[in-house]
Amino acid sequence: MIVTRALLLWLMFAQELYEEKLRDTLPLREMLYTQMNLYADRLLLERRIGHPQSKLKARGPLRLVKSGEDTVATYYRTFLPVANNLDAYGLYIVPKKLAARRTPLVISKHGGGGFPEMATFNGGTNYKDQVRGAVSEGYAVYAPHSVMYPFGDRDAGTIIPAEVRKLLDERFRASGTSLASIEVQKVSLVLDELLKRPEIDPQRVAMIGLSYGGFYSLYTASLDPRIKVVVASCSFPDEPAITDGKTAGRLFDMNPADVASLIAPRPLQVQSGIHDKLIPIDQSRQASRRVSLVYEKLNEKDKFVFEEFDGGHEFRGSLVWPFLRKWL
Repeated sequence: MIVTRALLLWLMFAQELYEEKLRDTLPLREMLYTQMNLYADRLLLERRIGHPQSKLKARGPLRLVKSGEDTVATYYRTFLPVANNLDAYGLYIVPKKLAARRTPLVISKHGGGGFPEMATFNGGTNYKDQVRGAVSEGYAVYAPHSVMYPFGDRDAGTIIPAEVRKLLDERFRASGTSLASIEVQKVSLVLDELLKRPEIDPQRVAMIGLSYGGFYSLYTASLDPRIKVVVASCSFPDEPAITDGKTAGRLFDMNPADVASLIAPRPLQVQSGIHDKLIPIDQSRQASRRVSLVYEKLNEKDKFVFEEFDGGHEFRGSLVWPFLRKWL
């Protein structure tokens, strides 16, 4: 069975897969940044005139625009209006061969400096098989977008400022919310719509992510119980809550272990590279021990798994897919 699956994966990647030129998506990402910036303008203005802030909500149908296909899957850009002139954007990928009439949905979250299309391009960079591996398992995949300053744009010129997350977060906090809150709400609102689709099993939803995407997976799942299984890769430092104002644009308001405890007793895998230069393995080990105690107290010890691998800041699908097969 292992040989067969490995052969299938090799055959999949040996084919000519659909990819986009990453620079071609820059106008789209600049539009999404502009939308978010204008939305911050509006909230700040409303706050100044005493207008109560309205929560985001779906203000129209989820719009799917086919962007391409290959022998593996069909790829769609998705747009959901959640406020006036503000979209929740992502990629929705449907495998050509669905595992069943209703297939599980995997929300796959990119990390810092990334964007959804990057994880499907040129082997996935350090995301590796985070997207296409899930598709090969027969899962539909939703890859939501977060406003970032992607690495590949830094020498090419863009209207997106280098400190985009810090600047936007400061503006959103001044209006009574935060950038992280806005982006987590966007994922949940799109999930509302995706779970209505006939190919999706609404009872089988997972969220996985690398680095920043791992933090988002923890935070989103802690707030949205519809997410049944969670994987956080290279995103588990053992840091105390920081309240000195230096966390603008980041998700470190709570210790990741405390957030993970809110997910219990749902199945959770934390994976960390022993050579990760961004998040020391000793911190990940310590934080994971604290989470393990929570699962033990709930008599659900087998639902929490801490995986170490011989590598750096990267996603390891070989550890993830057996976990999802077991619990999703």
